[in-house]
Amino acid sequence: MIKPLSLIALILCIIGIALFFYEQDADKGLENLSGQALLKELDTKSLNKIRVQSSEGLLELHQSLEGWKEIGLDYPLSAEKIQEFLLELTDLRLGDLITKNPERHALFQLLAPPDDKQEWDEDKHAITVSLMRGDDSKLLEIHLGKDREQGSGQYLRYAGADKVYLLPESLEIDTDPNEWLSKSLLKINDEMIHKISFQNSSDPKFTLNYDNESKRWSVLEDPEAELKDDAISDITKRLKDLSFTKILSGELSDNSTGRTQLTGLDVALADGNIYSLQMGENENADGNHVLSLRMSIQIESDSPDLRKEMERFNQKTGGRLFEIRSWEAKDLLKKQADLLKED
Repeated sequence: MIKPLSLIALILCIIGIALFFYEQDADKGLENLSGQALLKELDTKSLNKIRVQSSEGLLELHQSLEGWKEIGLDYPLSAEKIQEFLLELTDLRLGDLITKNPERHALFQLLAPPDDKQEWDEDKHAITVSLMRGDDSKLLEIHLGKDREQGSGQYLRYAGADKVYLLPESLEIDTDPNEWLSKSLLKINDEMIHKISFQNSSDPKFTLNYDNESKRWSVLEDPEAELKDDAISDITKRLKDLSFTKILSGELSDNSTGRTQLTGLDVALADGNIYSLQMGENENADGNHVLSLRMSIQIESDSPDLRKEMERFNQKTGGRLFEIRSWEAKDLLKKQADLLKED
């Protein structure tokens, strides 16, 4: 006959073995939630903010009546980028449950971000993504961990929860604010351009003028000079589609930006707008060029509508330095000799 104490010991032993195998099964991902949506439904009308917290700092995207903006740079965001990000989130499906043990969060790089950025550990802390309403209440908050070491996938857990899941595919999150910006700077219809003035470090100022009657361009200061057949096309095509790679911020010297020598362009349009560009003639450390940009109005064309357009444009671009690719800059960094036919 089994004694009571021996029976209790036997029962505890059986329970202990059962718990051991239960935890092992959970850790091995045998509790499969594959196919469940990460975000079952997203109320985009309530969505007001997107926050991404990483070792690089806090990225805050905010929606207003004027559209989405990045808080730090206070610059318009790409609507396509926002849409692609939200679609990717809503398309995500959870894979297997990997563990319920919070002591293993660090192993999967899923610790919540520390309050002090100095305490951030790349091998332990997660990138945290939050979708929020205008009152800062959360529609969704997730921690994104490391990628799976063998095979595809990425580890994830919901903020405030212990369960760690495997996403079948990794979710790439851009933590650089510049990657979210609307990169288009100018889209000028070439048929609207009637005058382009150049001022660079090696030439006297010269102006290209378009004559509506003859449908030809000429040098205003020397009307008899012959322009190359394709002299203007590179310039006008670039002004029709000029974009930037990033906005520069912080303390910047002219040497670091390549702006010790400048080429200035004033582009006058038929409607009275004038776009003024100041571009560094030398490349910066990234091998690109840096420009500033603003808009003004010809006095004789001043009107309330044009003035509003000018104010909106200058509010967006004024006081900023934009980096553009070197091959785009070369289309605009023209000297007079580059445009004239050889004798």
